[in-house]
Amino acid sequence: MVKLSFEVMEQGQIAFPVESVICVGYSGRNRDAVMKHIHELKELGVPEPNEVPTIFPVSNNSVTQASNIQVVGDTTSGEVEFVLLISGDETFVTVGSDHTDRSFETVSIPHSKQLCAKPLANQVWELGSVMDHWDEISLTCEIWNGDAWEVYQNGRVSGILDVDSILSFAHERQRIDPRGTVVFCGTVPIHSGKFRYADAYRLTISDPVLNRAIVHEYNVDNIA
Repeated sequence: MVKLSFEVMEQGQIAFPVESVICVGYSGRNRDAVMKHIHELKELGVPEPNEVPTIFPVSNNSVTQASNIQVVGDTTSGEVEFVLLISGDETFVTVGSDHTDRSFETVSIPHSKQLCAKPLANQVWELGSVMDHWDEISLTCEIWNGDAWEVYQNGRVSGILDVDSILSFAHERQRIDPRGTVVFCGTVPIHSGKFRYADAYRLTISDPVLNRAIVHEYNVDNIA
């Protein structure tokens, strides 16, 4: 079991026990768009999932709040996601990156996700504080192009399955450990439609109603 420390914004610090980590894939609300994306990936050699959405478990020591991750190879990329932290009766939300080895996706998606650390911000919101305006929440991923930050992904969480649907699906598959589970829940479109491999990523989850944001930056070090 891994323990991470988070700042509950405007409240204080919590120690969160990470017993289990899962990534929920193909979690878009528009089923037709999801299936189109799956077919596009199949043409690139990425296997189709057994079910939609689907769950990819990763090791609990894969999550990190560090500002630097190490990877092997130059075809890994980040992917901004909203992330749920579930422990007992408490649920928090933050922003993270499902950093993945894209070349190995053509071999095995579950294994490709295990090959890279999963960055997380060190701040969280109580989930209840955003549920009444959930679809207004937005996600942004910027990449460092050598001279400046460039928007790589941007969109509202309204394009992703809602929280209740994701949690119901995960509970049905018996993937929620009440002692402490981290759930990467899905992403928003890439601007160019193509993966970009960058040396640094900046992740933001924004709440325009309460006028606040959580931001996390991390660098990527290719040790190959």
